[in-house]
Amino acid sequence: MTDIKTGVNPLFLREEDLRQGMELLFYAYRDFTSEPDAILANYRFGRAHHRVIHFVGRNPGITVSDLLGILKITKQSLSRVLSQLGFHSNASWLAAT
Repeated sequence: MTDIKTGVNPLFLREEDLRQGMELLFYAYRDFTSEPDAILANYRFGRAHHRVIHFVGRNPGITVSDLLGILKITKQSLSRVLSQLGFHSNASWLAAT
C-alpha cells in the first residue's frame, strides 16, 4: 500500500490549523443540529428535552440520579423537562404518567 504524505503532522498542528479545525467542528455541529432543533421547536421542546427522550428511551427505568449524572444539569432543570414531557419523577425511576 502506498504511503500518502499530506505534509501535515497531526501531532504538531499550528495554531491556525487548530483554529480552522475548531471552526469546522462548530459548523458541523450547527448543521447537524439544525434540523432536529426545528422539529423540537414544533413541540416547544429544546435540546434538553431531546437528550432526556434519548437517554430514557435507551435506558428504560433509568433513575433520576443516573440521568442527572449523564446530563450534568440541575435537579430543577431536569424536573421542569420531565414534567413537560409527561414523566413524574417522584419515584427514584422514571415512569410515564
